[in-house]
Amino acid sequence: MKKIITAAVVLIMAVSLAGCGQEAVKEEKETYIAVEVEGAQKQDIFVENVFSGNVYADKDVYVMPKIMGKVEEVKVSIGDMVEEDDILFILNEDDIQNQVDQARASYNTAIANYERTKEQIENAKDAFARTEELYEEGAVSKAEYDQAKLAASEKSLQTVQAQVNQAKVGYNQALDALDNAEVKAPIGGTITSINIEEGEYATNSSPSVVIMDMENVKIVVNVTENIINKIYSGKEVTVEIDAAELKTQAKIESVSDSVNPQTGLYEVKIKLSNKSNIKSGMFASVIIPTDIREDVIAVPSQSVLQKGDSTIIYTAEDDIAVENIVETGLDVGDRLEITEGISMGDKVIIKGQDYISEGTNIKVVRGE
Repeated sequence: MKKIITAAVVLIMAVSLAGCGQEAVKEEKETYIAVEVEGAQKQDIFVENVFSGNVYADKDVYVMPKIMGKVEEVKVSIGDMVEEDDILFILNEDDIQNQVDQARASYNTAIANYERTKEQIENAKDAFARTEELYEEGAVSKAEYDQAKLAASEKSLQTVQAQVNQAKVGYNQALDALDNAEVKAPIGGTITSINIEEGEYATNSSPSVVIMDMENVKIVVNVTENIINKIYSGKEVTVEIDAAELKTQAKIESVSDSVNPQTGLYEVKIKLSNKSNIKSGMFASVIIPTDIREDVIAVPSQSVLQKGDSTIIYTAEDDIAVENIVETGLDVGDRLEITEGISMGDKVIIKGQDYISEGTNIKVVRGE
């Protein structure tokens, strides 16, 4: 009986001790906070300014004949690639010759009018000289004197001379057009528009053919005044064109010095080489870096906390949380520059920091 009682007591004590052991283990597990850390390292950070823009051809040329003429043949189609001096369309030479004859007649008429006017003015000058003598003698009135003086003026001759010059330009253009009835491409590129057909008249007042040089393209974005003085020609930017499945580096070609009065923005152009998959009019996103800080300690923004009037960061040292009062610099959104308070290599607590304080027992479960 005594042995049975002793065994029962031993069993009860064992169960009791086992329970206490579980509680002790449980209590031990609850004495630390699991955290994630990141080693403080020096790096380059900057502000990413994202702007939207459109793609344009580096060059687009509007081709017009030098003189109006009937189109005899169109040699190209939309989408064709042409080289410089390739024939685009041909004008009817007989039709151009008629215009050359008309231009020559107009030029001759202008010359004859000039000679006639010049002779009239010379006669008027002789008449004015006589009228001036009579006026000094009191034989003619002031009105007659002024009228004679006006008739002797060479202002009218200057007007006629301008008409002669204009007629001469028209005549030379007509002659030039006769020598260039075959209208050629001034640059190499892609035909993007044709506004003429055979039998129609091509004029020099509207483009007959439009050529775009897409070997290089330019992207135009409009930027705000707060960063216009932080960017410059030659600055490297990142360009993304989703439609062309392209993400690449490029350089700013030009920065406008004047604001667009309608938008209040400044125009910036970026030049980019084209591998034939970029089309004019495509949408582009341009990332312009500014406020660049090189070789500085920067930490994830969420690791930086505000405690009263102090800015703090917790670091891990031998499974203990250490509170560090820090000074901050540039904020780029996801990362924050630290100018004072921590050193390179410190284990910055980036997760779990909201649940600890100075001296809290911690366990690093992720990170360096």
